[in-house]
Amino acid sequence: MSVGSDNEPAPVDFSALYDEHPEYIARRQGGSFEQAQIDIEVRLFKVPNLMALLPPGRLLGSSLEIGCATGELIAALPVRAGGRKVGMDISAENITAAQARFPDVAFRCGDFRDAPVERFDAVVMSDVLEHVPDDAEFLRDAAQLGELVLVNLPLEDNWLNRNRRYGPDDVSGHLRKYSLADGLALVARAGLEVVSHRQVWVHETTTEAARRALRRERLGAAFAGNRPARALRQAVFGAAGAVQPLGRRLFASNLFVAARVRRGP
Repeated sequence: MSVGSDNEPAPVDFSALYDEHPEYIARRQGGSFEQAQIDIEVRLFKVPNLMALLPPGRLLGSSLEIGCATGELIAALPVRAGGRKVGMDISAENITAAQARFPDVAFRCGDFRDAPVERFDAVVMSDVLEHVPDDAEFLRDAAQLGELVLVNLPLEDNWLNRNRRYGPDDVSGHLRKYSLADGLALVARAGLEVVSHRQVWVHETTTEAARRALRRERLGAAFAGNRPARALRQAVFGAAGAVQPLGRRLFASNLFVAARVRRGP
């Protein structure tokens, strides 16, 4: 982190941070392992769990994704025939890659708070709020643009993240960690009311098996590291799958929540 006057942290240029972040550079490369991995997560994990927050049979007419990165989620999000999908991100490099890969989606670069006001059936934010300094204010402002706001928030109050140092220098750029209670409290602090929510552990879903198969196909092994490290990781995952309470304390989960601006009494 850079330092300004009087040893105070200098403002972080988040647009440059995500332009240059290795994870996003890799996702912008066509055919890369990272691109294939995010495609699996979107198709098997993010879209199904976000859509499950809606009433049965409801299909959105228009959706805005804030923090769309390289565009996979908004491109895969179902809308009615003739519906409208817009993706926004502060990284110009991400938006350029998204436009090239998904020409049927309208992508825009910049901060949604500086754009002309539009209304959507749903505003989507997936893996975004943990990256922004003003999470409650950011969520409150985003919710003004839609009938519903659909959020996917990682809940990293788990054993494997116990000693992780959060902040701009975090390997994934996460500024803080949340528990389930923290995530629901964030929604309340933003002045929103929860319509529906679910907590999901990715290691309990088919997504994990698909990710392991991709690693085996592309990288030669389902788990990273040398042979002893791979054996240990495989044993841990096996134990986590066999003993649910252990797996749920060991691994992070995700909060999927649909919320709306709180109505009067």
